[in-house]
This record gives sequence, C-alpha cells and structure tokens, in this order.
Amino acid sequence: MIKTCQLHIEGEGTENAILQEAPCSVKYKRRFVLKNATGVITELNAVVEFDAPIVSWRNHDYTWVDASRQRMAHFHSPKALLLKNGHKVVAGETHGLWVFDPKHPKRLKWVMADSWLTPLFRYDEKDVMHFTQPDLILENPLTFTFLFTTGKIPEFSRSRIPFSAILNFSDHCDFDSLELMERQRALFKKCQVRISKGAFLFHFSKRAFNVSLERQGDELQRWEADGHELCYHSLSQSIRPENQWQKDFEAFENDGPRWPTWIDHAFQPYNLTKMASSGYKVADWAHRMHRAGVRYLWNYLDGGHSGRGVINQLDVGQFSLRTYIRTALKIKSLASLTGLLRTYILYFSDEQAKKSYSQLVNNLRRKLWKKGPGGMWGLARGLAFLGGRLFSLLVDSVKKEVLPAWQKYGTTFFSAHLGGSRFWFFQTVEVHDFISTFSAENLKLLTESSGICLAHTYFADDDPQKPGRVFLNKRGGWMPGIEDTFQRIGDAAEKGELWLASVAEIAEFFDSFQYLRFDVDERGNIHPIVEKGGQDLVVRYVE
Repeated sequence: MIKTCQLHIEGEGTENAILQEAPCSVKYKRRFVLKNATGVITELNAVVEFDAPIVSWRNHDYTWVDASRQRMAHFHSPKALLLKNGHKVVAGETHGLWVFDPKHPKRLKWVMADSWLTPLFRYDEKDVMHFTQPDLILENPLTFTFLFTTGKIPEFSRSRIPFSAILNFSDHCDFDSLELMERQRALFKKCQVRISKGAFLFHFSKRAFNVSLERQGDELQRWEADGHELCYHSLSQSIRPENQWQKDFEAFENDGPRWPTWIDHAFQPYNLTKMASSGYKVADWAHRMHRAGVRYLWNYLDGGHSGRGVINQLDVGQFSLRTYIRTALKIKSLASLTGLLRTYILYFSDEQAKKSYSQLVNNLRRKLWKKGPGGMWGLARGLAFLGGRLFSLLVDSVKKEVLPAWQKYGTTFFSAHLGGSRFWFFQTVEVHDFISTFSAENLKLLTESSGICLAHTYFADDDPQKPGRVFLNKRGGWMPGIEDTFQRIGDAAEKGELWLASVAEIAEFFDSFQYLRFDVDERGNIHPIVEKGGQDLVVRYVE
C-alpha cells in the first residue's frame, strides 16, 4: 500500500534526524517514527509514495472531491483520501498538514514545519517587513500513522456546533465613540450576534472621542455582560513617549484585566511585529504577555479582503488574483477597478510597492501636490508607479492561480512557540463591505461548505468611500440594509448553521484536536481514540 516514506528536513544541527517504520501487528496500519529531530528546524515533512494513484480527497467542506488539483488538509480538517485500488487512507494523528499535488498522483506530503504554515513577521528598524520562523517544539517521538480501510471512515467536526461553519468578528476600535459603541451593542443584542471587541486600555489618542477602559469601563462591562469577548487592541490609540509606553506595558502586565486575546494596533513598540523598536527580547516579551494572561494573538495579516464570493478562508481559491479580477469585471465600474488595483498592491506585490502606494495615498489625502514642486513630483511618481502596477497585474492575470505568499496553505489558526511560551495565532480576512460579504448568497456559501471566516472589522468606520459599511455617519445612522445583514447572521447562528464564536473559544476548541487520534483493528475498521481534553469533540462515520 505504501511503497516508500522519506524524510525531508532542513535547518541547522538536523543531520542526526531519522525516520523509521515502527512494527505494527495490524496489516491495515503503517506507522513511521521520527527520531533525533534536534537543532533549528526550518522545514520538515514526510513524503509518502503509495502503490496506487490518489483519485479522491476528503475536502475541508466534508465532501469527496477529485484529485485534479492541489488539495490540502489542515489539523482541523479530515485527513482522508481514496486510492485507485479502492483503499481509503486515514491519518492516525490530526497534527500537521497533508498536501497533494496532481503532478505526482501517487505522492502525499505530510508537512510539520514550513514558514508559510505559521506565517509570522516583524518589522525591522526601517519598518521593512521580514517573515520569521517560530520555535519548533516537536512531539517526541513524532509519529506519522496511515490507516487503510475499504469501509466507512470517521471524521470530526472543527466546530463546536457539529459540522457547521465558524464566524468570528475581531473588531478594531480605532473609530469607536461611546455613542457608536452603544449603537453597535444594541444592534448585536437585538440580532443575537456575539463578537470579539477590541478595546484600548488607556486613553491617549489623536481622537478625543475614542473609548478606553480607563474612561469608559462601564460600557465595556456591558459588552462583557452581553456575552462578547473583550480583547486588547494594543494599549492606546496613539504612541506615547518611551518612558510612558513602558509604564503602560508594565501596568498591563501586572494589573491589566487579563483578557486572553491581543490584537496588534498600528505601530506600537510593544507589539510583536514592532519588537525591534522596543528593545525587548522575544523570550522576555513572551514571558510578560503570558504573565498578563494573553494566549491568543492576531498575526497582523489578512489573507485577502472579502466580497461577493470571497468569504471562506478554507478555500484558498476564493482569495486568488483570478477571483478578484472576475469580481471586478462583473461590476465594471471605476470603483471596482481601482479597488482591484489596491488589492493587487496590498496582497500580491512586494514591500516596496506597498510603501509607494502608501506614499501616493498620503499625497492625495493631504493634497500635497498642491503645495509645491515636491508634492507635484511625488504625485507624478505615484501615477507612474500605478501604471507599472497595472501592467504587472495584466501579466499576472494570465497565470493559473496567484495567491498572496502567506496564503499558500490557507492558514486560519495555528499554534507556535515564542521564547519558550506557547501561543495561538489567528489570520483574518479584511471586511469593509458587510452587506456584500454577508449577503444571503455569501452566507449560504459559507454555511454549506462548513467554512471559516475570521473577519477583521472596523464597525465604527463611517468612511463614505466604503459601501456596505455599518454606520452612515458619526451620529449613528445605519447604512440601509445593515440591520437585515446582522439579523441574517444571527438567524443562521440560531438555526445551528453557524458557530458565532470568540477568538478564545475557537482557539480552545482547536487546541482539543491534539487529544484525538485514530486506530484500526484487524478487520480494517477505523475508530477514534479520544483522550482527556478532547471529550467535547464530535465524530461521525461516512462512506
């Protein structure tokens, strides 16, 4: 059934690592054990060659799909496939990622370490973005078990509501005023929608109206009482002088409310992404975050932005350049085309292109081109840059599938060790147009595919350039259709089609998957083994 199983490992001090097959008394099981995997590991996977081609794959939407394209199965999805000889293959463990490439129809790659499996980055002193690799702490021994059967196979639900979709709103409070927060809370209570609400701990802001725990703690307590999760959105809106932000960070560490979820805001020096400017070492920063009670962090990345047909983060094809081009061409307006160009620059271009775009936007917003030759020259360079990006977009548009680099494996949640401390990270999708994103058609797309949408939102942003936003204006008027949109979400949750969960709830539930494994008996029947910690998992059998 398995012809070969080979180890691929890269890093420093890994030369003694060896992958050996362990003896099994049951003919329907093959187990491989990794030993001596020490050193600094940057890539690690086991590559299996079956004796028959893979013809079908158990997809993330819990359906069988063909093997005509690349397929993936994360730790939160079924790891099962069908060979041409009629045998189904199921993973004995939930860990890691299965990857299938149709160019090698008999081959399966089981990935345990890859920089794009755990996409994290930091800015250097010049604010240039560099992707980094977290510490890799492996199970010892690490096993790769393959179970074979011709009968039914078990699969588990990634949602606490069995086999439903998962939706989370992690809302950034940059534009929140007390009045708009009260309006949001009333709407969500009416529609029975729960969210993860970012909040500033201290009031230090360029916007006098901003809400903080320091000044409006009573309102934030009402959010908690209504069942919402409160999260740190860093500690203040604006950046304080160094001696003051250090005091803020100490106060957060020692006397903060111990919320478990942290959402980086802007360029605060104590953010993980800005550690180079804080002077903290990774181990010190991680220890202090743990001491403050923080366990779950945003990785400061969106896999893309949502829209018509773009909502399910498990389906990486929804976030491809080709999908965004098709959507823009359907609408055929100047706004859709400029939006496509913005998407291409932010998600499919390099860091220099993003900086040039930011400079152009700043020039236009502040009307610098009216203030002298320097501004005019900046505008001319910006327009030339846009022309170059448009040409690059046209070139990339003919390629089969172009994805943002960090979307290679469609990451949503992942655990990683930093400085000896373990955290869970989540990656989001940018949402500005709530009416299109959560239309009846889009919500059906999400629920029928048992998908995941971790929405990065700014509910209080009343920018008139953003159709489908929540608020018409700063006085709290609703955009037409927004109340129906959130009622639709609440109704789907009430029907059990959708798990409206907090960041902490999803991370805690996903963490329980490590306590589930599978085994097979001498008759070829595969069964689950649930250890303490996984008792809430739901498993069913499918043909």
